[in-house]
Order: sequence, then C-alpha cells, then structure tokens
Amino acid sequence: MDITEKQLGPYLERLRSLDFVRGIELSRNARLADRLADSILRLRTPKGAFTFDIELKNSYIDRGLLNALISQAQHRPQKGHAWLLLARYLPLPSAEKLVESGVNFLDRAGNMHLTLGSHYTRTIIGRRELKIAKEAKQPTAAKAQLLFTFAAFAQAPTWTVRQLAEASGTSKSNAAKLRNQLVDDGVLTGKFHFRSDEDLSRQLLPAYEVLRPKLLINRFRPPNPAVEAILKSLRSTFGRASTKWSLTGGPAAYELQHFYKGLEIPVFVDSLSDQSIRELRLLPDKTGPLIFLRSFGTVPYWREIAGKPVAHPWLIYSELMHSADPRAHEAAEHLKAEFLKS
Repeated sequence: MDITEKQLGPYLERLRSLDFVRGIELSRNARLADRLADSILRLRTPKGAFTFDIELKNSYIDRGLLNALISQAQHRPQKGHAWLLLARYLPLPSAEKLVESGVNFLDRAGNMHLTLGSHYTRTIIGRRELKIAKEAKQPTAAKAQLLFTFAAFAQAPTWTVRQLAEASGTSKSNAAKLRNQLVDDGVLTGKFHFRSDEDLSRQLLPAYEVLRPKLLINRFRPPNPAVEAILKSLRSTFGRASTKWSLTGGPAAYELQHFYKGLEIPVFVDSLSDQSIRELRLLPDKTGPLIFLRSFGTVPYWREIAGKPVAHPWLIYSELMHSADPRAHEAAEHLKAEFLKS
C-alpha cells in the first residue's frame, strides 16, 4: 500500500534531525505488485542521495513477524534500493537483533540503525517509548483461527457461516461476528476476500503469535530422539487411539521440500490422552523436542505426504517463523515462495 507524508510524520521528524540529512523526498512505489515495499524514501545528504524502500509497521512487532522481516530483508535482490523498516517501537532485544542482521530501522522513540553506503552510519538503541500509547487491539485466538481459515481455503469467501465455523473451529455466532470485524479492520473486502495488495504474512504472523500459546498443550522428551522413530511411534499410537494429527514446522517443511528438518517436532493433535502419553513413553520437558499443539477446525489437516499428515503451509510457515533458528526462517521463505504465492 502507498503511505503518505502525514503517516510518516514522527519518522520524518527523526530523520530531519540527523546532521547529515539535508532533505527528504517521498514517492509512490511503482512496484507494488512485487510487494518489495510500501513506498520509497529518498534522503539527500552532502555525499549525495540515498534511496530506501520503506515498510511501515504501526503495530508492535512480535517475534514471528520480526524473524520474517529480517528474513525478507536478507533475501531481497542484491540490486535495487536499500530497505528501511519504520516501526512503532522496537525494544532493546529486537533492536539488537536487527542491528546484528544488518537491517536498517527507525522507530518513533528514536531508536535507529541507518547505513548510507560507506559515508554515514547512525545507530541508537535502548531508548524507551516516550509514553505508553493506547495499544492497538490485539486479535483474539478465535479471530486468528478465522484468519487462517480464509488464508487456507480459496473458497472460504463463498462459504456459509456454518461452513466457516466448522473449518475454523469457532461457533457460528463468533464466525459471523469475526468475519464482519475483519471487514471493518480492512483485512477483508466487503466480499470477504483479502486485500489484493496485502502480503498475508503481515496479518498471519502476528495472529499466530496470539494463537499459538492457546494451542500449546505441552513439550515432551521421547525415549528415542530420532525424528523417524518418533513419527513411527506417533502413527502407531495415534492410529490405535483414532487420534487425528498432523506435522507442522520443520518436519512438515521437510516432507514438502526436503530442505530443512530442524530439531523441534511440532505436532497438531485433536486430543492427547494420558494413555497415549504413557504408550509413547513421553516425559514432560519444557525444552523437549516434541511439541503438541491443539488442532482447530480443519486448517491443520491439509494433506498426506509419504504417509505423513501435514498442516496447511500457512501454519507451517508461521511455526517456522516462530522458531529461534535462522535456518528455519530461511526454510519458511523457500516454503512461501513455492506454496504460498499470492
């Protein structure tokens, strides 16, 4: 989307205060179709002009979205403009991660990391928000479930409320109310389609960070840490118990692309009985590799690959971006490019 100088007011004020900035120009991004930036910012300095593709994030940036932004910045084409993230506020750990990753950023509190070629560099981190602004309303878990439903099923805009409720795992009344809220929020059009110029990850990653804690059942350590041994035990135990399950995160991504498997094994289940835990010989462990997530509706049950059920790619992508492993973020970008083209 195009953004205006009025929207950028707090950021432009910070930029104009820099001793090497002589002028600022804002222009429309003519490449909206490739979703490389919201708009283009040009800084004039004594050493010449420097042009940035800018992305504006008015809401707070959670871990999953931060990982996605870093990954996207690092996988941009080598030729072209530099990239600048304009954020509402970046706490010290997030700012440090962006600096370490070489990502230019600026927030309203004045935290920044700017590199203008080899001529100018300015890094300021650790500033606190000047005042606690009224927080943007966070999506609820139920709204997140509905959001993933619209992302996963192309036919969802034409569904009845009953069909939406069944697919998203919400009640009919909630599905109807939340669908209208997504329209009011500007996420969906009046005909319940996503906005055509919107990168869905901008909506889904913050939603997943709200949803995931609600879905988490527990982490466990199995007797045999080998992934194939664990999956064999899951198939056997869940088959006898008629438990519906599916892989997400690294193991699911590996089944789709054979690029990255990771050390964690996140699994959606419709139920997890004490009997199944005993049969699997699992020990609760907050750092254990086996992670059980409660499934919702039908989104976690996408298809079967080589005899293994896997979740929808948007859920796999979101779980990969939730991971602390940079290789998981790279795998997420590969997955997005192949399976989640807009």
